[in-house]
Amino acid sequence: MAPRRSTVAPFCGLLLAGVVCLAGPAAQATVVERIVATVGERAILLSDLKRRAEPFMLQVQQSVPAGAQRNAALSQVYKAVLQKIVDEELLEKAAAQAKVSITPTEIDEALKRVAGQNKLTVEQVLSEAERAGLPESKYREELRRQLLEAKLLNVRLQGRIRITEDDLRSAYRKLELEERGQLGVQLAWIVIRGTNHSAAAARKLADATVARAQREDFAALARAVSEDTATAANGGALPKVQAERLPPELARNALSLAVGQVSQPFRASGDFIILKVLARDPSNLPDYESAKRELGERVYMDKMAQARRSWLDNLRRQHHVEVRL
Repeated sequence: MAPRRSTVAPFCGLLLAGVVCLAGPAAQATVVERIVATVGERAILLSDLKRRAEPFMLQVQQSVPAGAQRNAALSQVYKAVLQKIVDEELLEKAAAQAKVSITPTEIDEALKRVAGQNKLTVEQVLSEAERAGLPESKYREELRRQLLEAKLLNVRLQGRIRITEDDLRSAYRKLELEERGQLGVQLAWIVIRGTNHSAAAARKLADATVARAQREDFAALARAVSEDTATAANGGALPKVQAERLPPELARNALSLAVGQVSQPFRASGDFIILKVLARDPSNLPDYESAKRELGERVYMDKMAQARRSWLDNLRRQHHVEVRL
């Protein structure tokens, strides 16, 4: 009779997702591997995730104190890297379907561009990558993935991105507001106390006051009407402050006003407030016309990122994606 063949060894090689393999009666149970996500038929393993996350983990360990803060940061890194791996798998499938690929020559050229942009030699770039936890083979593979994505996005999305004058002006306005939040601003206000009037009466008085503020001296009006005893005698003037440090309602209105403008009445902590911007630190932004080219590039990149995310989400719906982390 032929000796009985053991099925333990070949079976153990197939076990995943936390299943254990027993090598004998006294053996200890050992987790072989765990699947953290699937993209179609492709399983992404915990070991894959750990390997890709290693450079980022080193950064966290060097910069974040040990304990709960570091654990939270490491968890976020794992989630972000896993999202990246899932996106890459979707892109690889789309690239194969579109017959889009990257050659070693394209990777070499990209490496030279990176070196030139950073005023380094190729050897210095590779040395820096090595110190960051990316040996040359991994760095070249990362470049390949980035080039593949860029080429594929150009094939799929180029020509679909439209930039209008409204887009550019909206982007410039956003930059203005971001900068205004950091500039020092001198405000004055008129306060109508909610506790001194019925809601209807307070609103009526606030509306009448803002109408007067359009044609009368604001400081004189504040001294006559404002119910904030701390500032009324001073014409409603407030200490100079960065707008982003103000309470949300005040900050939102202060940011929207140019110097000399008066706000419409708004509610804050039960009171009605009317603001005027007396002065603001000078802006360092170029004027709109000078900024248009850079704005166009920024708007294009923003729209491309939104289109990329939408496209990837559509790919997710076409392929079964399950994240188990």
